[in-house]
Amino acid sequence: FEENYYGRIIIWALLLGSILFDVTIVGGGVVGLSIAKFCSEQGLSVVVLEQESRAGEGISSRNSGVIHAGIYYPKDSLKTKFCISGNKILYEYAKHKRINHKKIGKYIIASCNDDIEELQKIYQKGIENSVPLDFLSSKTTKEIYPELIIKAAIYSPYSGIIDVPELISALEGDIQHSHGLISYKTKFVSASKKKSGFNILCNDGDEFSIDTRYLINASGLYSDVISKKIDVLDDRYIKPVKYAKGHYFKYIGKHPFNNLIYPLANQYSSGLHVGFDLSGQIRFGPDISWVEEIDFTFDESLKDNFLNSIKSYWPEIDSSKLHPDYVGIRPKIQNHNEKMRDFSIIDNTVHGIEGLINIQGIESPGVTSCLSIGEYVTNLIKS
Repeated sequence: FEENYYGRIIIWALLLGSILFDVTIVGGGVVGLSIAKFCSEQGLSVVVLEQESRAGEGISSRNSGVIHAGIYYPKDSLKTKFCISGNKILYEYAKHKRINHKKIGKYIIASCNDDIEELQKIYQKGIENSVPLDFLSSKTTKEIYPELIIKAAIYSPYSGIIDVPELISALEGDIQHSHGLISYKTKFVSASKKKSGFNILCNDGDEFSIDTRYLINASGLYSDVISKKIDVLDDRYIKPVKYAKGHYFKYIGKHPFNNLIYPLANQYSSGLHVGFDLSGQIRFGPDISWVEEIDFTFDESLKDNFLNSIKSYWPEIDSSKLHPDYVGIRPKIQNHNEKMRDFSIIDNTVHGIEGLINIQGIESPGVTSCLSIGEYVTNLIKS
């Protein structure tokens, strides 16, 4: 059936010169795919335009794969809203789809006494956000992690990890099951406003156009570039994306960790996190460096910086077992010296353009939030 369905799409394109969709989504990361999943399940005709040969090749496949609990963000922010609801939905979805995941819990630690006050502020923020947390003394943490330097810690039992490639595959399957389309190796060239909807020019080696009632920009690292190619969107509604590059080093060998460990950053340490893959191998990162271009090359000279930071809480790390792993880039919409900005999801109530939903700044906790964002955007379309 799937083969026949795609065949009919091609025939329509040849006969009509342009295809009409209810919803066109630019970007095949976890957020774009989640929106496509919920829209297609509502019976809307959906196409996802993805410039790479596979989905999730940008931000989605180059992060820590952590399921966050919603501790750090302002109470009334979209990050808190979508992270807390997304945490529950994502665990349920992963269980239903048999996606590898583990609710392994997370310790946010202070490795020196000067950090305890800041740790208490984080704890209070988490409690205000209704996140279940425990505040632990050094005596308690010493019993759990005798090899580590921990003066106090917050324990988050609902934090965990998920296999992001399996999540992407599950979302792709849901979209196809609901007769949605994902067009790989397809670049978004431009969009022009029509009386009802948009005409979108695409390129998959050849240029072609599609018509759509709703256009959703979920292109992550490229969201500002795509925004500028929508003819009716005023520049004041486009947020420039800043590239925050992060390296991850993997550790091959015996280690003391059974949980995610998130040290606080301070003058002595950059607060490099301990993360896991589903096989139990640990990785450290990400660090952060601001770059001008999207570049996933690995700077191996950073190893000493990583070791110095990690030794602030794990003095016995064996440096010979720390190796380069991968690089990710986060699409920040704040300047380097500004505080965290919230997710940006704006529709016609903000920019005044019927049928356009522009999404920017989806970084952490983007994976955790993706299904909640998908539901939210689908409801914007239905309302």
